[in-house]
Amino acid sequence: MKIISFNSYKGGACRTTTCYNTLPYLAKAMKATSDEPVIVYDIDLDSMGLTSIFHAKKLTGKEKMAYSAKHLFVDDENGINQAVNREGLDSVKENEKYFRHYEKVGNQLGLEDDGSVLFLGADKNASTVSDDDYLKFAESSPVQKLISNMKDMSPMPKAIIFDCASGVQMTTLVALQLSDCSVMCMRPTFQFRVGTSDYLLRKIPMEIGKRKTNKKREVILLPTSVAQVDVPEKDPNRDAAISVLNQLRDKAFFNIRRDIIFEYINESKSVDLGYILNTDMVEDREDPVVGIPEIERFKWEEGLLYTMENITEQEKLLKKRYEKLAGLLAR
Repeated sequence: MKIISFNSYKGGACRTTTCYNTLPYLAKAMKATSDEPVIVYDIDLDSMGLTSIFHAKKLTGKEKMAYSAKHLFVDDENGINQAVNREGLDSVKENEKYFRHYEKVGNQLGLEDDGSVLFLGADKNASTVSDDDYLKFAESSPVQKLISNMKDMSPMPKAIIFDCASGVQMTTLVALQLSDCSVMCMRPTFQFRVGTSDYLLRKIPMEIGKRKTNKKREVILLPTSVAQVDVPEKDPNRDAAISVLNQLRDKAFFNIRRDIIFEYINESKSVDLGYILNTDMVEDREDPVVGIPEIERFKWEEGLLYTMENITEQEKLLKKRYEKLAGLLAR
């Protein structure tokens, strides 16, 4: 069972959209089924973007989730502890009550097996988790109990996915600490580039180091492209403007290699922490496209990629990038 987190040092890095659009390809690559599903958690308690995508109707009504992702970090007698203390967890299929508050979302992702991807959203009434909320559980936090119990299942789920909050909120730090692999999303602008470098090299190591973990983790650096759609279709200078955007993008990617990758590899602290930096999505000799290209109509209608029969060449390219990322995560 692989534990994966999607991260960004600040909001607006297409983290949730990337997580959502990678899920169906990841489930296929991992051969997920109802018996061995991929489990997805929205732990961005402030913005809960993934919850908005999967639970659009619930969020507009008065229904309150009885069991949400917040229970992964805070104790609740009617929440996660009631589940993790159950005995005889022999298989996912035989313990449907274990996942009784999870939603089957496989069909929403274009998968035939609706139960191959299970989702637990954030409570719209939840707030961020403080250090005191989480640290009172010492070495036996609810999320650690959950992961431990899932590892005891036979068969085990294929993967646990965390869609994290931005920055160094407690839920994100815990997910990073537990993850085997982290997808670090960013835009190729100066602010994102420098901020992500500082986030990778200083903020995360400092915060996670306080909790004394020796777990090795892979970090996949994932830039998201400058959008050509920022130039209006009827702009008489559109071709020239797009050319300038592409030049800026290429320069930004060069700086990513220089400022993040080079510094990261040569930073002694990164070696001590056992990080493995994966640059496959930044430097691809076989494909001129770097990172994830941005397409306008997928911004607010996530899922169109799996329901539309006819997609453009640009959208096929987008699909190819998500498939490549899923392949890296499924290894």
